[in-house]
Amino acid sequence: TFALGRLIPGDPCRAILGEKATDVICDAFIKRHGLDKPIPTQFGIYLSEIVTGDFGDSIRYGKPVMDLIVERLPTTMELTFTAMLFSVAFGIPMGIVSALKHNSWQDILTMLVANIGVSMPVFWLGLMLAYVFALLLKDTPLQLPPSGRLSPGLSVPAFYDVWGWKVAAEGAGYQILYFFSRLNTLNAILTWRWDIFWDAVRHLALPAMAVGTIPLALI
Repeated sequence: TFALGRLIPGDPCRAILGEKATDVICDAFIKRHGLDKPIPTQFGIYLSEIVTGDFGDSIRYGKPVMDLIVERLPTTMELTFTAMLFSVAFGIPMGIVSALKHNSWQDILTMLVANIGVSMPVFWLGLMLAYVFALLLKDTPLQLPPSGRLSPGLSVPAFYDVWGWKVAAEGAGYQILYFFSRLNTLNAILTWRWDIFWDAVRHLALPAMAVGTIPLALI
């Protein structure tokens, strides 16, 4: 990342600020970010900031990158865990059936499903799952939401607020607690909100199936 940022042609100040960039502003920008220093010195600054958890500010969102990671990484982790749970829960039984019923119709069917699962692009499978479960099965018990993490208007308070913890909205301690509160399923369990837990699971179902199908087939 460090190398690419310096090998790309052009002035980083003008690339970031666009029409707002002037010589005076860019001179201050270069000094503020240490871009006037030798490359080894810049790399040392880069590493020292990473080690201390300072990834700088996002140009697009105008907020610290670490805040964005703490805010969004739980979504990725929750989806990854659910997808792996889905793939293991179905992949292992299918593999056992295939082994015990070798060369039977069950074995052939299982291997057919596995080969189809490996071959399907995730983005296409996601669209097909959304089409079937959100549109074709609409207004049935099998309907599933095609997007989002919770139903509109539904929000779950952070577990530390429910427990009455007085937490200042700053520092590493707050970021850790906020990180875990962003795991909707875990946060719902800790606050005993089973309605929210079920709603979060329903929203995870289709993405987990789409992401977990290839690992399921490999397992």
